[in-house]
Amino acid sequence: MSHTQRNPITTDDVLVVVAHPDELNDDLRQLPNLLLTGVGKVNATYALTRRLADLRHAGKMPKYVINLGSAGSRHHPRHSLVACHRFIQRDMDCTMIGYEHGTTPGDTCGAILEHARYVTDLPDGICGSGDSFVTTQSVRAPIDVVEMEAYALARVCTMENVPFIAVKYITDGLDAAGGDDWDDAVSSAADKLYEYLMKLIKNLK
Repeated sequence: MSHTQRNPITTDDVLVVVAHPDELNDDLRQLPNLLLTGVGKVNATYALTRRLADLRHAGKMPKYVINLGSAGSRHHPRHSLVACHRFIQRDMDCTMIGYEHGTTPGDTCGAILEHARYVTDLPDGICGSGDSFVTTQSVRAPIDVVEMEAYALARVCTMENVPFIAVKYITDGLDAAGGDDWDDAVSSAADKLYEYLMKLIKNLK
């Protein structure tokens, strides 16, 4: 009896999504399927929705959308990689009218948006996305990774039924030095994220 061998995943099979050009190195720029969205939830939502619509029309939908980028954390150490499969819209706050923090009124997905966990060899973080660069503001539990796009990307992938993976490089500790720390660490972030991406793709099915 013959068995059909599944073709391995390659960079052609994934859509790699990055927000800011400073989060790219030369290797990332050469990827065949790279989407640079711009910063923030609105830019991320528009750019990914449009790209997926174009790919669906062309019959070339990705097997995975992989978001790479920088983030801050008070829980995970600087210069470490963290994988996220749970996401919260941290600046959605309708608690004064009876909704849980992070829940959009009339929405059905709840405060925490969850995707399957495809990455098990990195620490797991709960990612809070919002349109602010956090320095000294408080961050509500259970958020332990903070950035500006992943929730929006995860939400689009949920609606479009595409597997979503987010891997973040921790550049700063969400303190007053966060802006300077990000500037200092973002180039090394790109190198480390590309290195991990190549390893991740080899292990996906």
